[in-house]
Amino acid sequence: MYLHNLFVYGTLLPGLKNYKCFIEHHKPKIYEAKVNAVMYYLPEDGYPVVLDGEGIVKGVLYESRELSVILPEIDEIEKYTGVESQNLLIREIRDVEILETGKTVKAHMYMWPPEKAKWLKENAKVIVDGDWARFLKENK
Repeated sequence: MYLHNLFVYGTLLPGLKNYKCFIEHHKPKIYEAKVNAVMYYLPEDGYPVVLDGEGIVKGVLYESRELSVILPEIDEIEKYTGVESQNLLIREIRDVEILETGKTVKAHMYMWPPEKAKWLKENAKVIVDGDWARFLKENK
């Protein structure tokens, strides 16, 4: 059931700081996965965000029965309040493809709000291949 799935693509990837702080101790099942969207890098902030569009974003799917405990903590770091005017990012349910099996599942995912797309396109850099881990390695 999608309520146990979270797709991540940036600072929550395995091995990175936010993964170690917020995810690792819950011991989720981890699957390499992708979604249809476009990844942008916010140079001023040093992290990626994702906006609907024609592209592929690579990441991982976490499956955990403890997601109801994990999500409020992640909501805080992603600045998602549930109140549209106060959100930095929004959390939506999205189709996510598990790479190993090709199976599509529903998962929570943090996205850039569509009403702020113009600002993002003017102030951020597109990561064409949608791969934050590769981007980090190449831009140390």
